[in-house]
Amino acid sequence: MLAQYYDRIYPNMFLYAAVAAILISVAVIVVGFAIHMIGLTLATLVGIFVDPWIVYAVINYLFFPGVMIHETAHALFALLTGAKVTEVALFKKEGHSLGHVAFRNRGGVFLVALQNILISAAPMFVGTAVLLGCRYVLLGYPDLALWVKILVGYLGISMFFHMTMSPEDIKIYVRGLPLFSLLLFGVVLVFRALGYL
Repeated sequence: MLAQYYDRIYPNMFLYAAVAAILISVAVIVVGFAIHMIGLTLATLVGIFVDPWIVYAVINYLFFPGVMIHETAHALFALLTGAKVTEVALFKKEGHSLGHVAFRNRGGVFLVALQNILISAAPMFVGTAVLLGCRYVLLGYPDLALWVKILVGYLGISMFFHMTMSPEDIKIYVRGLPLFSLLLFGVVLVFRALGYL
């Protein structure tokens, strides 16, 4: 069924670029939400057998390295895209948030849109890299000491539970979405015209 839609869209270069830009833009939120739901489902299942407060404490406090990487990813992408970082709080409990990075956009409208997209989604990009790195170490080096395997596994689990986008991250992401989608449209259109897609 998807192949039929693809066959209809592919010949029209502009329609192809528009659909690709929208799908890529929305995929980040969908993947982030899916990871959040998997983590929530696991926490709920464990919460059946253990006090839910303990589950919450484990995810938020025992898996603290994930929080640190999450917030550091926001700060790193802010610096890389030219935004001004005004505050980094690796652990500052406010509502459902365990930390935050405050930044001020700088540059033209397209750069601001790119900053909003990349900074808000940074934990997913960095989280994916951390998970792939953990997987590579665990599968690629089977002779590692048990304590190293436990440490790497712990880092991977910590990152998994904290690589999602917070509601505030999604709000920032959505602010940059229209111009970012337009930029993606242009990029996909050029690649499609050159025959790379």
